[in-house]
This record gives sequence, C-alpha cells and structure tokens, in this order.
Amino acid sequence: MTDGAFIAIHAAKKRKQRLRREEEEMTSYNSDDLEGNWEFKIVRSGTPVFRKPEVFESLLEEESMAGWELVEKLDNQRVRFKRPRDARRRDDMLPPGMGPYRTQYGSAETTAVIGVAIGVALLLAFGIIAAFLFGADTPSDAPDFVGIATIVPVIIILFIIGILAFVRIRR
Repeated sequence: MTDGAFIAIHAAKKRKQRLRREEEEMTSYNSDDLEGNWEFKIVRSGTPVFRKPEVFESLLEEESMAGWELVEKLDNQRVRFKRPRDARRRDDMLPPGMGPYRTQYGSAETTAVIGVAIGVALLLAFGIIAAFLFGADTPSDAPDFVGIATIVPVIIILFIIGILAFVRIRR
C-alpha cells in the first residue's frame, strides 16, 4: 500500500475513536432512562446523509417500525434512538431484511477509505503513464504503449484486491 492509503486509514481510525469518545460524553442518561425499561442505540452513517431531510425522515420511519423513537440527532452522521424493551416481542413481525438493532445506515466508513485508496491507485497509475510518456529523451526511448496498457490495469487491480483484503481482515 502507498503512504497515502496508510495515512487515510489512520486518519479514519482516529476520527472514529474521537467520535466514539464524543458520543460517550454527549449521551448522558437521566434516572428515568436508567430506571425505566428502555434500550438505546446510535445509528451511524459513513457520510453526512442525515443532513438531507428526506433521508433523515426515511431513517425515522424505518426505525419507528421496530419501535425506536428519536432521542437526538447528534450530527449529520449519527442519530440516537430509544425504545421500550418490550418492543422486542414484535421484532419477528418486521419486514424481511430489517434488523431492529442495526447501527449502520448506508455505506460504511470503509467505503470511504476504499474510495480514497482507489483514488490514490489511479493517481499512481496516471503518474506511471506520465513517466512513460514524458520521460523519453530520444525517439528510441519512445513509450511502449502495450506495456502501459498492461501495467496500469494490473497495478489498479492489485491495489483494489489489496484494499479489499485489508478491509475483510479488519472485519
């Protein structure tokens, strides 16, 4: 992997840690919450999709089917919900594929990291092409277009496979 990919992965990890710490500080519970019969969850998105009112409303509708009520919108990527514990009895009646305890909405942060890694791979590929095209001093040093056409896709494919393997290992 390139240094850029490592930097992006490290930055994403640090951001995730900071957000988790922030959530712990922001999500204080009063005695009614703790003594009551409530369960809580935070739904997260890898991108700030909850800034769009139609997406936010869609999330609220989906969560309400499982009995979840909005507590607060922490920011455009995180929303906190609560529901009575006895709402679990109706979980079997939810539509197929709907998990009452989902905490991820839309694409995960790893998708953003993969996007950055693919961008870095493309920049690397374009750099190789530029070196071939503009690095020739004489006509005999002319670029080998067959070599370029072979090397660049192979580099991109290997880089993508490496990123996907890394993401799979992390899970």
